[in-house]
Amino acid sequence: MSTNLQNALLDVRKAYRLLADYQQRMFELLGFIRERLGAKDYYHKYLYPLPQGLEGLDKRDNSGLRYLPFYDLSAIWLKNQGQDAPWDNHLPGDLMFGAWVRSDTDFNKYSGQFKGLPAEQSRSVLVLSVVVCEKPMAKPCNWYGKIWDYMGYPEDDQVNDTDVPGYRCYAKSIDLEQLSDRNAIEAAIADWCKRASQKLNTPIGS
Repeated sequence: MSTNLQNALLDVRKAYRLLADYQQRMFELLGFIRERLGAKDYYHKYLYPLPQGLEGLDKRDNSGLRYLPFYDLSAIWLKNQGQDAPWDNHLPGDLMFGAWVRSDTDFNKYSGQFKGLPAEQSRSVLVLSVVVCEKPMAKPCNWYGKIWDYMGYPEDDQVNDTDVPGYRCYAKSIDLEQLSDRNAIEAAIADWCKRASQKLNTPIGS
């Protein structure tokens, strides 16, 4: 075996261990933020769901990415007022939070392609968003199928109030490198809640 191949395989072994540790910490971070916001688990969105079989993967050029289902994962949480079936039965003031883990901002999830920046020049961010219900759609109105799928992300630190009548969305990116410890996380989420509350004119946060 050549030295180059040995070194490459060593890098792969290190990368797998690092990736497992990173993803574990990210799951813990998401859980902490969800609890801080007073929300409950609802759904999640995979960019690349894990393939159900191996057939045809050797013919595709994105099979490597398809075996990274955490990549560009979005966690979706709800905060409601205790009503039955809150995912289909909205009340004014109900909230849907989104936490989009952008591990590499150079990757465009809509095109499925990297834009060309070296990793040293891209960023790792958490795009935290919230949708507030002001005038509920007619029941049943599924948060994921009727709101999430039709509500585009606004510009950073801005509000989208046009895509879905009766619902407004605020989103802002947080650099993951800022979230180095509990105090830093608490400060970042407090700042995000303050900004979201001001932009939406609605109290956001527990």
